[in-house]
Amino acid sequence: MRGPYKKKTKEKIMKAAWELFQEHGYDETTISEIIEKSGTSRSAFYHHFHGKEELLFTVAYIYDNDYDIWLKECYDENLHMIDNLISFNNFVLHAVENSPFGIFYSSLYGLQVMTDGVRHILNPDRRYYQILKQLLKDGIESGQIISQHTYAVLTDMITSFQIGITYNWCLQQKRYSLVQYGHELMTPFLESLRGKNPNADKASGAEK
Repeated sequence: MRGPYKKKTKEKIMKAAWELFQEHGYDETTISEIIEKSGTSRSAFYHHFHGKEELLFTVAYIYDNDYDIWLKECYDENLHMIDNLISFNNFVLHAVENSPFGIFYSSLYGLQVMTDGVRHILNPDRRYYQILKQLLKDGIESGQIISQHTYAVLTDMITSFQIGITYNWCLQQKRYSLVQYGHELMTPFLESLRGKNPNADKASGAEK
């Protein structure tokens, strides 16, 4: 009972916070308003979050729901793993570029640099990291990805690229397409990891 209750309380606080952020803006929303709207207590709030800025980072979990959709609807086991990774990269950047939470990116990036609290966007247990790691791990084990780096290191590299690309896009005041820019920068790197395609080998053998 205790575990699910704690999770439910945390989710109620997050839901209330994001509704208030969208209604009134991040700066204008107070912790007291979040507590009142979520129907929780101040002690419960500070049990789960260090402060209001930490709640801003929980937007990452909202995106994770979309990434599960990609895994279910877009991942194709018949495609080369590099092509799936390119698809996933484009999906991630598209979600960021077209998100209704885009108005909070400036605050999000600024506070991430300064905060001493938990940066949920970097949580390795997020679905984003789990999906990316699994794609890279499967690709290396099948020989579709060739690299001197482990799948864990490649995950860090790709994540750093995406964060940097998004941060630069914000600095440039979103003057161009993040998806197009990110695709042009990330695809050559991903292509450099391309190894053999076992599915193509199977198809070739069947034809013979």
